[in-house]
Amino acid sequence: MHTFTEKLGIVNQTISYMQDPNNKTALLAKNFDPTPHIARLQAELVTVGQVAPQQKSIEVAHIAKTAELQNVTYAAYNDASGVIDAMVGLLGKGTPAAKKLQGIRSKVRNHNDNNSPEPTPPAPTTATPSK
Repeated sequence: MHTFTEKLGIVNQTISYMQDPNNKTALLAKNFDPTPHIARLQAELVTVGQVAPQQKSIEVAHIAKTAELQNVTYAAYNDASGVIDAMVGLLGKGTPAAKKLQGIRSKVRNHNDNNSPEPTPPAPTTATPSK
C-alpha cells in the first residue's frame, strides 16, 4: 500500500505525464483524450487539499480529547479511591463492611490480569513553549 505522499505523487506524475505535449500527442493518436482525465484528477487533488487539513485538525482534537478523558478519568478514580479509603477507616479496617468496600477495587483490578495494580497517570497535556 502506498503512503499518502506517494499516492499524491502518483496523481501529480500522472497529470504531468498527460500534460506533456509529446505524451498527449501519442495518447490522442490512440484515441485517448487526456483532457477530461487531467481536469478530473486536478479537481480530486483540490478536494484532497481541502479534506487533509480538516482530517489533521480532527486528529489533533482527538488527541487532546483523549488526554482530557484520561485526566478526568484518573481524577474520578482517585476521588473514588479516596472515598473508599475514608469509609474503610470509618468502618474499621478488617471489618466485613470494610472488606466489602475494598473488594470494589480488587474486583476491578483482578478482572483482567493485564491491568496494572495502579492506574497510569495521564500524559501531560500542556504544550511546551516553542523556542
